[in-house]
Amino acid sequence: MKALITGVSGFVGTHLSKALLDQNYEVYGISRSQPSNNEIKFYHCDIRDADKLEILLREINPDEIYHMAGPAYVPQSYENPIDVYNIIAGGTLNLYEAVKRLGLASKILYVGSAEVYGADSTHPFNESDLLRPKNPYAGAKACADIISQQYVLTYNLNIIRARPFNHTGPYQSANYVSSDFAKQVAECERSGRREVRVGNIHLQRDFLDVRDVIDAYLLLMRYGSSGNVYNVSSMKAKPISVLLDYLLMETKYNDWEIYVDPYKTRLKDITIRIGDNSKLIQETGWTQKYELSETMRDLLNYWRVHVQRVERG
Repeated sequence: MKALITGVSGFVGTHLSKALLDQNYEVYGISRSQPSNNEIKFYHCDIRDADKLEILLREINPDEIYHMAGPAYVPQSYENPIDVYNIIAGGTLNLYEAVKRLGLASKILYVGSAEVYGADSTHPFNESDLLRPKNPYAGAKACADIISQQYVLTYNLNIIRARPFNHTGPYQSANYVSSDFAKQVAECERSGRREVRVGNIHLQRDFLDVRDVIDAYLLLMRYGSSGNVYNVSSMKAKPISVLLDYLLMETKYNDWEIYVDPYKTRLKDITIRIGDNSKLIQETGWTQKYELSETMRDLLNYWRVHVQRVERG
């Protein structure tokens, strides 16, 4: 089996490529930057380059396509909304047009985002809820989500949509809250400082381990129904402060000082977001394997090694 991952060099692409290689797939990847895994058959390609994308798809002829290319850091989307829409929505359109023109039978998993749901709700969002994106990233993801459904209905492409909620784990950029906390703690352990700078840690989010998310994607590719959309979530919301608590419990110190940094506070942030995962469970048999405390321990250990390596040069 041949699998193509768009955005293969990213956080989730890194974990997904390893999981597919472990299952003896031939793994192909496209991205604007080189992935760390040399077992991947890598092609440097910007998803906005429709001609090159079509040439590569003709050459690879993948059985499965995991489409996750595009920026994922919400604050940056406010600075360059046109680029974000061009990459996420335009890139998705380029991919589907190439598959259609070439007559490929590839099964496609479009990886969207729970950001598309927008507004606060103490009740878990389910897949039938209205899309109310509140930032350019969410708007672009909502557009690509709708494009995906349209290409199923109009051209009968085999596309399944996933809407993952927050997820974290080793190799995640320190731009994201969990990894930012873990990096700070690892650096403090090395330097002797005992302070962590945070944003609004009272916000509540539905967190999963990235490895559980990868399991969901693999199951959706196998059991998911074309034209359907599935939340990937834990169905539990936890305050962001809990992430920091788990990290600090992994250290031998108890004299930490927490400072609120206004630069780490997002504009128009949503207070609480939870996802209903019942459809995913019922149709694929997915189960959550990792507790968040375990995830944060693994993330901290990743940053401990990384920080030490950086210090050694």
